[in-house]
Amino acid sequence: MTTDRMKRTATVASLALAAIASIVAVSCRGAETTKATQTQAPSTQANSQVSTPGAPLNPVGGQRDGPPVTPKPGGPLTPSAKTYKVDAQEFFLTPDDFVEYKFRLNTGDRMMFNWKATGPVEVDFHTVPDGKPISASETYQRGQMSSGSGDYVSPYPGLHGWYWHNTGKTDVRLVLNASGFWTEAWMFSGDPKGDPMPLQDPTPPSQP
Repeated sequence: MTTDRMKRTATVASLALAAIASIVAVSCRGAETTKATQTQAPSTQANSQVSTPGAPLNPVGGQRDGPPVTPKPGGPLTPSAKTYKVDAQEFFLTPDDFVEYKFRLNTGDRMMFNWKATGPVEVDFHTVPDGKPISASETYQRGQMSSGSGDYVSPYPGLHGWYWHNTGKTDVRLVLNASGFWTEAWMFSGDPKGDPMPLQDPTPPSQP
């Protein structure tokens, strides 16, 4: 009787040990699975951070696919429906000789210029407003100079330009280069009516 009880006790102990071993094995496999999942997680997260090219979410001016932008009145960009003009003139002034050269500009029209003489001349840059007496003329620059360069924005419609007078004792050669949105060009050299000058468009860009 004692021997049978000892056999049953040994059998129960063996079964208990086997159960414990199974539980430990399952726990180890679960831990390894969790560790493997944690090891792979950063790779999945890194892949999710890779950006792909595409349109910006909130496009602004200056970006491709941005919204239309209209220039503001008085801003730095002023579109024009007309093509600007260019002009290049050469004058020879003997002592005490003079010439006036003016462009017809509307309000807000811009002109850029550069002129150079071989000697000092008396210069008067002034306006002749449309529909007003000559007394309404305004002078913006006057003095003895041998060159000038700059840009000009017309304050009102009319003729705008230079009077050059050779007050020296030798001949003077004077060259003018200008570009702008004028509609007429006039030269005055004694006749108050003046002489209309041909208008010149800029050289078109070459074909690609």
